[in-house]
Amino acid sequence: MRIGFITNLVEEDFAFCQREGIPCVEINLNYDMAPLGMAQKLNEWRTKYGVDISHVGLFGRDFISKDEFERAEHIKDLKKCMDFAADIGAPIITTGGGEQGERTVREACDELFKVLPGLLEYAHSKGLKYAFYNCHWTNFVTGPPSWDRILDRHHECGIKFDPTHPLYDHKDWVSQLRDFGGKVYHAHAKDTVLVAGRPWEDVPAGMGCLDWGAFFALLYHHGYAGDVNIEPHSGTWTGDRFYKGILLAKRHLDQFLLP
Repeated sequence: MRIGFITNLVEEDFAFCQREGIPCVEINLNYDMAPLGMAQKLNEWRTKYGVDISHVGLFGRDFISKDEFERAEHIKDLKKCMDFAADIGAPIITTGGGEQGERTVREACDELFKVLPGLLEYAHSKGLKYAFYNCHWTNFVTGPPSWDRILDRHHECGIKFDPTHPLYDHKDWVSQLRDFGGKVYHAHAKDTVLVAGRPWEDVPAGMGCLDWGAFFALLYHHGYAGDVNIEPHSGTWTGDRFYKGILLAKRHLDQFLLP
């Protein structure tokens, strides 16, 4: 396993990686698709500084929208991101499943099954693994039972696992990772402080309530050999503290990496 972080798409992030011995970064896109035009520059930076791009994520797209035009546009966006990921050497694409709305999980899955085969075929043609993130941002594929239905039907799909999301929902992330760890293609590392049982603030890994020893133990159990990328998330740990927070988290997580 390797420890990386989510880049802000500036050259200093790659220089920071080189200075601190961080081997990889990831890229996440939401409504701003302008970074798709940065492939040449990103390839220059990753070559110059010896940094891998481990993953590209696309958030906030509804692939099961009842608006056929919106659905088609969001599928186009994802395919553009797959092209981008392939161009910059990222091996994994992650996204959501869409808004469940008033549908049951079964009904939402059935809608997703109408478009998922084509998306998987496109990802395969680009040499990419395809995974669902487990946060709720335009996404119903956040845990069992949606994982059961989708991963059983499409074995090539995987999960981008962030333990804070089930924690926010008062779900047992340890059981989820125990049961589905073999389908984890990518992982995020951020922590959260709970106050009176409710999330208060996201903090660097090791400063909150998560048991990172258990997290890595479960990943090792399932033979996970991918990247665990730090996600600076709250206002306290972005801005001026962005790099300092990454180093705090890395220092804590490094103890769980095998020599």
